Amino acid sequence: MSGGVPGKVIIMEAVRASSSVFGLPEGVVYTYGTAGFRGQATTLPPVAYRMGLLAALRAKALGSTIGVVITASHNPPQDNGIKIVEPQGEMLLQEWESYATLLSNTCSSSLVELLEKLSAKLDVSLSSKKGDIIIARDTRDSGPELVSAFISGAQALQCKVTNIGLCTTPQLHWVVKQTNILKPNDLEDYYSWFSGAFIELLQNLKNPLSIKVDCANGIGAKSLSVFSKKLEGFLDMEVYNDGTSGKLNENCGADFVKLMQNAPYGVTYNENEHCYTIDGDADRVMFFFKQNYMNTLQFKLLDGDKISTLFATFIKSLLVESDISLNIGVVQTAYANGSSTKFLKEHNIPVSCVPTGVKHLHKRAEMYDIGVYFEANGHGTVLFSDTALSTIYNVSCVMKGNKAARKLYQFTRLINSSVGDAITNILAIEAILSLQDLTAAEWNNQYTDLPYRQLKINIRDRSIIKTEDAERRVSEPTGLQKRIDELVDEYEGARCFVRPSGTENCVRVHAECVTQRDADKLAMSVGSMVYDFTEELYKSKL
Repeated sequence: MSGGVPGKVIIMEAVRASSSVFGLPEGVVYTYGTAGFRGQATTLPPVAYRMGLLAALRAKALGSTIGVVITASHNPPQDNGIKIVEPQGEMLLQEWESYATLLSNTCSSSLVELLEKLSAKLDVSLSSKKGDIIIARDTRDSGPELVSAFISGAQALQCKVTNIGLCTTPQLHWVVKQTNILKPNDLEDYYSWFSGAFIELLQNLKNPLSIKVDCANGIGAKSLSVFSKKLEGFLDMEVYNDGTSGKLNENCGADFVKLMQNAPYGVTYNENEHCYTIDGDADRVMFFFKQNYMNTLQFKLLDGDKISTLFATFIKSLLVESDISLNIGVVQTAYANGSSTKFLKEHNIPVSCVPTGVKHLHKRAEMYDIGVYFEANGHGTVLFSDTALSTIYNVSCVMKGNKAARKLYQFTRLINSSVGDAITNILAIEAILSLQDLTAAEWNNQYTDLPYRQLKINIRDRSIIKTEDAERRVSEPTGLQKRIDELVDEYEGARCFVRPSGTENCVRVHAECVTQRDADKLAMSVGSMVYDFTEELYKSKL
């Protein structure tokens, strides 16, 4: 149904008037990827406006509250991005990703025609008053301009937009989900809920825990400052790279630490101290510490693989101890270290592999009663089905003496299941280590990662490369996978894959070998070969 004619005419005139300010730049093609739109902030106002139109259309179609976050996560400060969040905190429905790409590349003079076609195809009334939008942003200087452009688009379709300002990406996801399930939903509720869950879980704590956190000069520092006050007496926090000096994600943050295998700039820490690094929008987290090996202090990084195994084995131990029968599984991507997969299987925990991207991990995790998913980059969470939550709650209430069930119920409250949340995951890690009386070294020594090296290779056109088998093999261009296999065969126990980035115009190379030296050599040789291969292919098409 297209809605009432007078209302529709007014809306279309509003789109014509407002869109004229947001003409598309020449030569720029936009694509809605795994993390929404990403790119140089100066090119994004026209996209932000058009995403205002699309988000309004999506909200009207659902008759629900959806979310939008303006962020580029681990990208450099000159970049920014726009991501749409579904009512339960999920990523935008894949079908609508294509509409986002189509709309973002449509010139202003054709927007009205396209909106009419989309509304007819989707049976959405443009003049519907149902549905609204919550928008937030990170600390990037370009954020306010993009928020303003987005609101202009949404308001042209007469859709209500609530701007909650600066907050982390996971907070926005949580607020949207809570709004739709009619639960307390503002940021103060977020802080109270998760700090309260942490305190309840560690109510018998004798001395406060202590952590150090690198905030990548991003929005996470704001969130941690609030938690620091609420968790006084339970968790002492020392924050580094809080944005008061230094550039966003420059020589700091989870992506930097993962790639460089070194501590972020400015963080001072001693042996066995618990240290964390998060990214610019606080949805990724990794743990690092100094471990004494033969009287030498070595940097040790515990990434998303280590976090997933910690969570999964902790939850399974409580299921067994409480005699609760629920299935649990772990979802990984091709980046997961081979040793982590082996460790989980040895503990009789099923493992699934899916393509990179939270939407793929989240969807597969929903197939378990309790699904743990983490990308190696530290982005992940735990999903508890409705059956799992009700079962755990009922057992913990009926069997008052079942301490394991009570502990498991309290742990479910500490997890932000709407999306990976660096801050709440830090709290969950600290709770597990404390409850299990595990040191950082003991956690790290549960299994030994195969040495690996990751490289980012800038190429002219990332779309040249297509993958299959959960991104573990290249399907196009023809002949490239054969060349990769030939290089891998030169090393004992080696594994290597190449995949196009979902957010940048580059390809990512991941190599694992028995020794670090071989992993470095394999990554370099494959990276160099891929660059030459794609460069030659690109030139042949000119």
